Amino acid sequence: MLRRLIRRVVRGKRRPKPEPVPKPPSPATLARAPEKEPLEEETLEEEPLVEIETDQLREWVSSDQPVVLLDIREDHELRSGYAEGALLIRMNDIPARTDELPDKSARIVVYCAAGARSFGVTHWLREQGWEDAWSLVSGFAGTTEAGLKAVRPD
Repeated sequence: MLRRLIRRVVRGKRRPKPEPVPKPPSPATLARAPEKEPLEEETLEEEPLVEIETDQLREWVSSDQPVVLLDIREDHELRSGYAEGALLIRMNDIPARTDELPDKSARIVVYCAAGARSFGVTHWLREQGWEDAWSLVSGFAGTTEAGLKAVRPD
C-alpha cells in the first residue's frame, strides 16, 4: 500500500488539479434551453494538509513541544548528512519497523531529499494513526535552513 501511494505521488498526483471553469451560456442559448431540475451539490472531499515549509519546522523546533524528525532516505543519500537526532529509517522499511516510531500522539516531521517520498510516507503514517505526521516540502535542505545541525555518518 505504501509503495502504491508513493508511485502515485511520484507520478505527479500530489494534489488534485482544479477543474476548468465552464463558460457561461449565451443569452440566446438560455432563451431556448428547457428548464432542468437543479443538480445536487457535490461535496468534494478535501485531502488533508500534510506538508510544512521550513519556517514552520523552525517554529516547532524552537517551541517547547518535542518534534521527531524521520529521515526516510536511502543509505547512499545519508552520506551527505542528516539532521542531528533524526530517526533514520529507509522508506521501504517503515512498515516493518513501526515499532521504532514514537507514540502515535507525537509530532513527526518526515523528510527525504526533495519532499516527494516524504509526502507519500506522511499520508501512510496518518492512515496508520499518526495524526500529527508532517512532510517537509524542502527535504533535507529544509532541516539545515530551519537551523538544525547536520551530521555525517561515521
